[in-house]
Amino acid sequence: MRYCDYLHSCVLLIGSSALALILISAGSLAGNGGTTLVILSSAWIVLSIVAGLWIGGGPHIQESVRAVLSKSRPEPIFPKIEPPAVLLSRLWPVLAITILAAVTSYWFPQLAVAAAGYGLLWALAWRRQSDAVLAIEERDAVHFWIVRSSPFAPPKLVRVPAM
Repeated sequence: MRYCDYLHSCVLLIGSSALALILISAGSLAGNGGTTLVILSSAWIVLSIVAGLWIGGGPHIQESVRAVLSKSRPEPIFPKIEPPAVLLSRLWPVLAITILAAVTSYWFPQLAVAAAGYGLLWALAWRRQSDAVLAIEERDAVHFWIVRSSPFAPPKLVRVPAM
């Protein structure tokens, strides 16, 4: 899977899970939440959106991408394309946290709100990572691919010449 597509998928999946958690927690808060909890939850969501937009808008984005891309190994041919396996092995914590927060939101709606806020912050902070990868790919005439690796190890990237 191309690394820039992986980054797009991460932002989309994390943002979608955050939105689902917001809807679940809104239903839970409407049923048994007090006014104070609703106000604090709304403030946390707004704060996480603002912080994510601020973090993701700075020039430091390319520096963080450069560190990951510099560890990629060159390959003469394209690696095996396995998008579902790569996404599942890299994003299983997001799936686990989303399911756990959704299940426990009936008793603890603030847990779903907290997870949703962090998800929004992360998705908005990463929204421009793929643009930095594309700029480096165009500059160096290569494509970066993320390959299947251990879910507990850092991601492994390979560098393939662009055609």
